[in-house]
Amino acid sequence: MPATATERAPRVSSRDRREQYLDAAARIASEQGVAMVTMEAVAAAVGVNKALLYRQFDNRGEILLELFDRETADLDGRVAEAIAGVTGFEAKVRAWAKAWFDHLAERAALFSRLMEARTIAPEVAVRHRERLRRLERTYGEWYAKELGIPVEEAHDAARVLLAGLGGAIDRWRTAPSRATRNRLEHTYVELMLGGLRGLSELKPPAPATRP
Repeated sequence: MPATATERAPRVSSRDRREQYLDAAARIASEQGVAMVTMEAVAAAVGVNKALLYRQFDNRGEILLELFDRETADLDGRVAEAIAGVTGFEAKVRAWAKAWFDHLAERAALFSRLMEARTIAPEVAVRHRERLRRLERTYGEWYAKELGIPVEEAHDAARVLLAGLGGAIDRWRTAPSRATRNRLEHTYVELMLGGLRGLSELKPPAPATRP
């Protein structure tokens, strides 16, 4: 029996509808790849006319960008919460890594797909570079303050370690299991701690002398 006027489903807010579109895009990206995230596919997955989707997003690049922002904000928030109140550099590193690899275990497929989105959505590539620079500064300053590493070297180390997380994602995708996750976390943490401590113990090079 068709619903009467008093039995109609509650109106979905613009914000909730937007989240539905992003959730649909996330499923499509995870299962089929970012190339399959089109305006038509997202509208069909939510069960609405494409015209409604265009009221929220101008194109798929905007969808992928907002999805990227949502996922990275969630990751950054989890990491910040995990290390809040933790004292000691090694303890903070281990808490940071656990939060990051917990997120990897849950969202690796989507996160790696969003990295691929950089090739088809220039706005995602720009945001990714901005985020890398921000994290490089934040982590570099952390390493410099905690371990006395020269600032430029600390920034270099931060960039290298951030790149290593991409390798962890790739490795996880080849063998997604609890054992792989634990092994990757252990390996990454030991490399991170060992490398940073090694840098902190190096003597700065002597200034060049003129002949």
